[in-house]
Amino acid sequence: MDHTNQYSKYTAMLDQFDKELDDIYHDYALRHNLSDAALWILYAVYGSEEEITQADICNGWFFSRQTINTALKGLEQQCIIKLEPVPGNRKSKHVIFTPAGRALAEQTVVPLKQAENQVFAAFSDEENQLFVEMAGKRCSLLREFLKVKS
Repeated sequence: MDHTNQYSKYTAMLDQFDKELDDIYHDYALRHNLSDAALWILYAVYGSEEEITQADICNGWFFSRQTINTALKGLEQQCIIKLEPVPGNRKSKHVIFTPAGRALAEQTVVPLKQAENQVFAAFSDEENQLFVEMAGKRCSLLREFLKVKS
């Protein structure tokens, strides 16, 4: 039995959900006068238990170096972050919040994480585990089938 039409429906629905999620985060960023990249930088730095570099953000959040570099320069000019050289590495720099940056992250990232946590709290533990596993599997398989690097 050919399931192509059924798969096409699933693909369209998931792609639309993905786009809707992008729009939700984009609107949230705009509401706080941030670019999408700036919001994700704040999110990544605030959520990291260790000091984080530009490369960490690019690799972990799937942004181009140019996009993150441009956003970091803007945040640095606004005195939201500062870039401190990584000891023993002339090229890498840690992304560090200034006091204003920490306050901005607390105003933007904390409510965002709280909303995300409320979403997951609405699901059972089993649903959460399955959702995360399936989302990861979807990404892995699509990468494999399209031969896209990770």
